[in-house]
Order: sequence, then C-alpha cells, then structure tokens
Amino acid sequence: MMKTLEQIFLNIMRIQALPQNFENLKIGDVEKWDSLNHVSLILAIESKFNIKIKPEDSIELTSYKKILNFIKNF
Repeated sequence: MMKTLEQIFLNIMRIQALPQNFENLKIGDVEKWDSLNHVSLILAIESKFNIKIKPEDSIELTSYKKILNFIKNF
C-alpha cells in the first residue's frame, strides 16, 4: 500500500524521487503540491484503491501520514 501511494505521489507531483522526509511530508512541502494537484492526488488515490473520499475528508488529508492512515482505516 505504501509503495503504491508513493508511486501515485511521484506521478501526480511529477518528481523523480521522494524527498528524504517523505513520511512527514505535508501539503506545501513540495512546490507542486498545490490545491489543483491535491485534487488530482485524491482522485488518483480513489481510483487506485477503489475507494470514495468525501470532499470534507479530502480537505483534511493534508499530509502523507494522514492519507496513509485514512486509506488503512477505510
């Protein structure tokens, strides 16, 4: 699950490698993690993991840890 999420992140943010602090990464830490790419990230996660994320939940998913925990507890 973590590798899949990491790959989604790399693809959406169009970066070659994960930052060293990836586990602690949050919106704004990567230049390309803006509001538009956040929506793209949420849509990609929904598609890959076959889940539906409510808009009010997506607003709260502002870090790698929060996203990972959400998916684990879905």
